[in-house]
Amino acid sequence: MNANIFLVLTPVLSYRFLPEHEVNYNPISLQHTYTPNIEEVPHHVLIIYSNLFCSGSLVSSITVVTAASCFWKNTDEKVMVKVGSNILSDGKNIYNVDSIKIHEYYKHLGDTDNDIALLLLKNHVSFSTGVKKIILVEPETVLRENTVMTVSGWSTSKLTPKVGNMLLWSEMVVINRNDCVRNYGRLITPSNFCAKYNLVRRLYDNGGPAVYQDLLVGIMSFGNAEPKEPYLAVFTNISYFYR
Repeated sequence: MNANIFLVLTPVLSYRFLPEHEVNYNPISLQHTYTPNIEEVPHHVLIIYSNLFCSGSLVSSITVVTAASCFWKNTDEKVMVKVGSNILSDGKNIYNVDSIKIHEYYKHLGDTDNDIALLLLKNHVSFSTGVKKIILVEPETVLRENTVMTVSGWSTSKLTPKVGNMLLWSEMVVINRNDCVRNYGRLITPSNFCAKYNLVRRLYDNGGPAVYQDLLVGIMSFGNAEPKEPYLAVFTNISYFYR
């Protein structure tokens, strides 16, 4: 008896975990200084428009990735990017932004959903020891619970003059997604994840890079400046958007 056998191939999504092995929980250890040198975070940029500012990351000589929520006011105003500096008031290395691409489904499932935007600069930046692009984490990559990321962001006048004008650094620990949902509900979508921060090292703007093993894994989206428990920040998941 003859029989025709048809093999149907269904693509299976496989995830890569970072790090490779499970991570045991440890209290957040503050291994970095609060105010890094720009050579330690050469991908970090300051985004300025009107009287507002936020953070971003160089992903090429002409492209910056940041949070769409940076532009909650008005994107028609002139937007500038400053590279190669860890001081807010430094007027050097400023580039004009030619165009802004906010994700077309920003806020689709909630206020922090698809919180990502790209800025195209009018001119290419000049790379140096203090100005470098960052490498993106690969698609379908999952950060394990308890993984420690390094996050950078700009400060606020509420801090002491010593650090109030400076770029800041903070270690944050990735937490269980269910714990994240319990605290933030519908703000947590497939496009983001949560991390816990140390109160003494909280940051004050959004759009800042979360880095693990020299890879850009997240973008600060929400919650990083809350001075009360549970000290959780929401990050846009770079791996989710890589393709």
